[in-house]
Amino acid sequence: MQSISVDELEEALESGTSVLDCRPTNDFAFSHVPNSISASINGSYEYMATCLFGKKKPLIVIAESGRESEAILRLDIDGFTDLSFFDYEKWKASDNPTSSIVRFSAKDAPNHLEKMKDVSNAEDWKVLHVKGVSSKPLLDIVDNPGIISEGDVLYCAHGHKSMAAASFMATKGVNVSDIMGGLSAMLVDAPDLEI
Repeated sequence: MQSISVDELEEALESGTSVLDCRPTNDFAFSHVPNSISASINGSYEYMATCLFGKKKPLIVIAESGRESEAILRLDIDGFTDLSFFDYEKWKASDNPTSSIVRFSAKDAPNHLEKMKDVSNAEDWKVLHVKGVSSKPLLDIVDNPGIISEGDVLYCAHGHKSMAAASFMATKGVNVSDIMGGLSAMLVDAPDLEI
């Protein structure tokens, strides 16, 4: 699949075009194009994309090598109409800056209990969540970013929606973190948490 150039990506970013990075959450957290938003292809990909981006607006997709066509095709089938692809290796090879997002391990989750917010769907939160942690679904965050504060620590079932929410908040100038592996990892690595 043909990638747009670095110059084309820079122009698109300057014009306000959205960039969806569907690489694995750990890869995205470590290094990504500034102001791009994570919606991992390994998670609820189409759902997150629909929450975060307008289907009729231009959208640039970054995918890991070998999954470019799948990433574009799945969004196309879901109704996104103006898609293009960018190869992240081109950005890494340029002198452009990258951004990163801090993640905490599940075993350290108890240390962040007071700042934790659950960004799972409300229905999932009702079934299972860390006791005392409020529900702030991804869709609600997109509609009202003010419900998340600087320094919050986000989690969801597996860490995909929390990285989507953390990267979305970064585009608003609000720095938050997330828990790697989400609730499923905390159940194993932080057994003392009340769930």
